[in-house]
Order: sequence, then structure tokens, then C-alpha cells
Amino acid sequence: MTDKQPQPVALAQLLDQCGPGGPDHPVTLPQSWTQGRTAFGGLSGALAYHAASHIEEGLPPLRSAQVAFTGPLFGALTAETAMLRRGKNTAFVQSEIFGDKGLGLHCNFIFAAPRPTEVRTSDIIAPDFPELPDGEDLHSGPPQFFTSNMEYVGKRIDTSKKTNRLTSWMRLKQRDGLDPVAEILCMCDSLPPSVMGLLDKNAMVSSMNWQINIIAEELTTEDGWWLIDSHTHHADHGASSQYMSIWNSRRELMATAMQSVAYYA
Repeated sequence: MTDKQPQPVALAQLLDQCGPGGPDHPVTLPQSWTQGRTAFGGLSGALAYHAASHIEEGLPPLRSAQVAFTGPLFGALTAETAMLRRGKNTAFVQSEIFGDKGLGLHCNFIFAAPRPTEVRTSDIIAPDFPELPDGEDLHSGPPQFFTSNMEYVGKRIDTSKKTNRLTSWMRLKQRDGLDPVAEILCMCDSLPPSVMGLLDKNAMVSSMNWQINIIAEELTTEDGWWLIDSHTHHADHGASSQYMSIWNSRRELMATAMQSVAYYA
């Protein structure tokens, strides 16, 4: 007798369940979207964004998000949203995700319309770009882990190589009907915290908070591939700080991020 394997559930299906949030729209967390004892952080962030984006009609595009991972999320997940302020060009929306044990995610989303400007600059060093995957030697995670919903080449992390930087092409297997902003939020968290490249393979890590800025006006890429780059620039006292970026297949910057990660080693 064999154990029943978790069935794949597309991210778009879970976002549809979430809808505008509230107790009438619970999302049953599939085991295939978990990491350890909690929901995958990229999924939680995408659900919070989806609910926030439906709080009112006519919101401008998402420009920035602040995410706090306050506790584990499992069971029935519900989103609660509140409009903090809506101005002529900008809307600040709070969105929280609750699970069976209470609050697990607290987010502030900033939706802002683009404005004409004469000041333009970009001073972000691009990572080394591996060749785009050609469909061969693609890997996915085990069915009880969130990476079962994704594809990538080789390993997401090789603990035999001590490094403070992780860079990998990643994509979702099921992408039809998916909001590209929700996809970016999900995929931006798809690599392990880069401090793991410096730790023993048995060391525990836990993301604490996350700041994401959407850079591009149009979020598009070829065949769903996004290059995720994560660079730990400081680690001490059990807390690391990492810079992150996500790029499309044309090597165009889509979003930047920064994350605080607790590590136990």
C-alpha cells in the first residue's frame, strides 16, 4: 500500500478561491504548496496581493510591497484587506493572511500610477546569466513541497559549494490565466535564502520580512522563465540581509527585493 501523493493545484486556482478575501473565500492550503510546517511564502504573498488588488475597482498597478512573515500558515487560509489611504495617483492597501493558528502574514501594498518624469537612472549590476533552459534536464521538487509546481535546471542550491549568491532560472509549470504580478511575487521567493549557501545543510532558516519593488511596466518573459538572483551581503547574530532581483528572458529587470532571514547555525 502506497501513500497518496498530493495532487498539483495551479496557483491561478488558489487565487480564484481567494477572490477578494474575507471569510466567504477561504483557501484550502494544498500540501503541494507548503514548505515544512507552513505555506510557501511566495504563495502567501500572491494570495495577499490578489485580495488587495480586488479591494476597489480601478486600482493603479502595484509598485511596491512590504511583507512580514509573522507565523506559520496552514489549514484554511483567509485574506483580510483594508484601504489605508487612496489618493489621486496612489493607494495603500493592507492585506493579512490568517490560517488555523491565526495571523501568519502581514502586508502593505502600494499601488501607484506612472508619472511623466525627466529623471531616469538605473544602477543595478546584472548577474551572470546562464543560458535559457532548452527543455532538457528540467527538475522539480517532491510532490509534498512547493517546488513540485516549478521547473528549474539542476539543483536550486548545492550545499557542497560555499557561496553567498544563488542565481537560477525558475518557472511555474501551470501558468494559464495567471496575473503576472502574482506570478512575479510567487517566483521571486522561489530560491532558498542565499545564506543557506554558507551554512551546513541541516541548518534552519526562516524569512522574517521582505520588501519588493516592481520595476518594469510590463511583466513578460519567454516560456515562463524568470531569472532569480539572491545575494547575502551581510550575516551575523543569527540574522542575514539579502538583496534580490528578478529578470526576464530578455535580461530586462522586472523587480528588486530585499529580505531579512533568521538562521540557526
